[in-house]
Amino acid sequence: MTSARPDLLGLSLADLAATLDAIGVGATHAGRVFGGLHRRLLPLDAIEGLGPRHAARIADATFAAEATVEATHPSDDGTEKLVFRLGDGARVEGVLIPMRGDRLALCVSSQVGCAMACAFCATGTLGLTRGLRAGEIVAQVHAARRRVEPAGRRVSHVVFMGMGEPLHHYAATRDAVRVLREPRGVCIAAQRITVSTVGVVPKMRAFAADFGGRVQLALSLHAGTDATRRRIVPLAATHDLAALKAALLDHPLPGRRALMLEYVVLPGVNDDAAELEALAAWTRGLRCLVNLIPFNPFPGAPFRAPDDATVRRVGASLEALGVPHSIRWPRGRRVAGACGQLALVTP
Repeated sequence: MTSARPDLLGLSLADLAATLDAIGVGATHAGRVFGGLHRRLLPLDAIEGLGPRHAARIADATFAAEATVEATHPSDDGTEKLVFRLGDGARVEGVLIPMRGDRLALCVSSQVGCAMACAFCATGTLGLTRGLRAGEIVAQVHAARRRVEPAGRRVSHVVFMGMGEPLHHYAATRDAVRVLREPRGVCIAAQRITVSTVGVVPKMRAFAADFGGRVQLALSLHAGTDATRRRIVPLAATHDLAALKAALLDHPLPGRRALMLEYVVLPGVNDDAAELEALAAWTRGLRCLVNLIPFNPFPGAPFRAPDDATVRRVGASLEALGVPHSIRWPRGRRVAGACGQLALVTP
């Protein structure tokens, strides 16, 4: 899995320049190589102006992460689940979600499996196999682009909401975000990248320091009380609601940016008046939006999916309590591509 050689796809432009300088190719080629790899999706030997000698030297001293689309599962709502095969044969899933016009959002994975074991998430039933390198995260974006760009579509948004806890594997997530934002490469604007976390507080603070609130943070909250949160999110035993709120109060919010709080609606668990009132009290003082997500079922899940009326009732309760909210209706549920369903199984 590990290699002493640097992974080209996981290197920022500055790090690529340092690497090329160290191996005798020269830092002046960094922009050309970075743009060829990331913007134009070219192999090294096809990058103009590099030359075969330099291309061979780079290939000998480095490697490039792999993520190929092994299978696709289109849903009737336009969503498409992708199965990516990595260089060592491991597989992860991603989801292409249609937006306006020719734009698509891509949900990427940061780990093979997940260690968080959240009760409402199929990925958590797999356990953690390993984390992905930054280049393997970027390679998922490249593989999706190769699939959609010939048809005149483009990946305009990237969300770290696939398999794995992005902040549990923070260095790779951070480095992948930096690569994706680089103007000479994919050039995805900071406000179009979202990183979701179930609440790894020290890394939430590191994320805030590294990106200054420009890259969207989404906290998987799912409860208004510690007792309920501990029931469904094992990490809540380590980082309670008070610690989460303290980190969010310190989180920078440039311009009109708001924090995103994700709340999976679990009938009979977190949808009663007391829980929602506690949620409303907890959000006071935060500039935030609560994103309601109907629970998406999976085999062996201990919960049932709410009907639309239940979700709307929860939304109406939050509105009455003065809590800004939206509803994220399921996309890709038919192919097990909806939120919380990614577990390398397709109905």
